Amino acid sequence: MSISMIIDFHIHMFQPKYTSNVGKPPDMKPATDGTVEGTKRQLLEWGISHAVVQHIAPKAGESRPVNEFAKELAKDGFYLQFGAFHPDDPPEYLRELKESGVFYGIKMHPYIQRFDIDDKKMYPAYEELSNLKLPVLFHTGRDPFNDKLKGAFPEKIVKIHKDFPDLIIIAAHLGALDMYDEAEKHIIGTDLYIDISDSVKFCDLKQYERIIKNHDPDKILFASDCPMGNPQEELAYLERLNLGSELMEKILYKNAKTLLGI
Repeated sequence: MSISMIIDFHIHMFQPKYTSNVGKPPDMKPATDGTVEGTKRQLLEWGISHAVVQHIAPKAGESRPVNEFAKELAKDGFYLQFGAFHPDDPPEYLRELKESGVFYGIKMHPYIQRFDIDDKKMYPAYEELSNLKLPVLFHTGRDPFNDKLKGAFPEKIVKIHKDFPDLIIIAAHLGALDMYDEAEKHIIGTDLYIDISDSVKFCDLKQYERIIKNHDPDKILFASDCPMGNPQEELAYLERLNLGSELMEKILYKNAKTLLGI
């Protein structure tokens, strides 16, 4: 099929002082060099029309400088921004992000930021996100580097979805990274958004096809987790499902455009 547009809904971008860490741990081969211009050049070569940068504040006090970097990235229009928000940030900061006109949502990573998705401490932030209609993308599923952590398991997503039905949630990595049976049990078939990042690495083709075909076709987002993941490989894996042009267009860009309001 002829592809007119692709929006990669889940990439990462690093400030220059951090690009030397791209590719670590050492067994990971990055898809790009992690730099602003190098990544854009490579993504354009692969046919990506826009990339949504998922910013993370690993430590308290880091959200603001990370988001200032995001504002610079946003200026040329290729990179779209999901801002950084740390569990220790005041909920009022979310309104500031929304009113800046730069941020389409926020990204949170329970394992990097050391919190559980369903921790009651987070409820004021979820309430504010709901009121602002500001989406949140969660790393969902396992931590590939620490099997003992459970803060992003899919049943926790379901719990906050029940408590905050108006909260717009995107469960990354097919609903639960490397926990696809649990994703099928808790996430797939609901009205939650999922992105498909890292599918080619962790999900076998048969289960991948079942997940895609059993989820709401309006709630699936193409994503790669670049530079840790490769959008070219994710697209090739998706094309193996022979989904038809209507569903492919929804996954590749139409659902993202609707969610982002662009």
